[in-house]
Amino acid sequence: MVVGVTDYTAGLVRELVERGHQVAVFDDTKEGVEKLEAELDVTGAVVDLLNFDGLEEFGFSKADVLVLAHRDDTVNIVLSMYAKMVNIPKTLVVSKSRRIAEVLSRLNLASSVVTIGDVIEKKLLSALSGVELIELPGDYVVASLDTRAIVHLVGLTIADFRDKWRLSVLKLVDRDGSLKEPVDDYVIKEGDVLVVLGERFRVEELLP
Repeated sequence: MVVGVTDYTAGLVRELVERGHQVAVFDDTKEGVEKLEAELDVTGAVVDLLNFDGLEEFGFSKADVLVLAHRDDTVNIVLSMYAKMVNIPKTLVVSKSRRIAEVLSRLNLASSVVTIGDVIEKKLLSALSGVELIELPGDYVVASLDTRAIVHLVGLTIADFRDKWRLSVLKLVDRDGSLKEPVDDYVIKEGDVLVVLGERFRVEELLP
């Protein structure tokens, strides 16, 4: 179930439907809901989002996964509280405010919180630095390192790279787009992408 129709949630709904999931879309304005209903096999409802009885008429509390991405963060906060009260198993919140995201996380009102500004910032940093990160517990990360931006890796062997930065190389995608096993004597070339695992600070050390 998705609350709030925006450009990014519409894309999410399309992806979920393509994967065979049943999706219900709620909003308090009709334009986005009607567009998705006409385009996709989804159930849409234009409702007062703070009227819990009205929400329950459409089976709100029966959702397995709830995505809260309304334009008004007040709606997202209230519905995350209600979702917890009715025991929806998984609630994801998309917020415009880092402060609200932190509060929702600390109060355990959401399984996960995404801040729009943080996503944009990470994408910009990734484009500039050539690094994309997946964060893991314990300050570990999986990172993809694009040698077109991190040029000082070019010419090193995999063994040299591993010994210098203490990062495990999981996979390598060469500049032709072929997936390769990272054997020790492979010489890194411009355009290669290394997929590595290690501590965040070690990845940060190798950035240009």
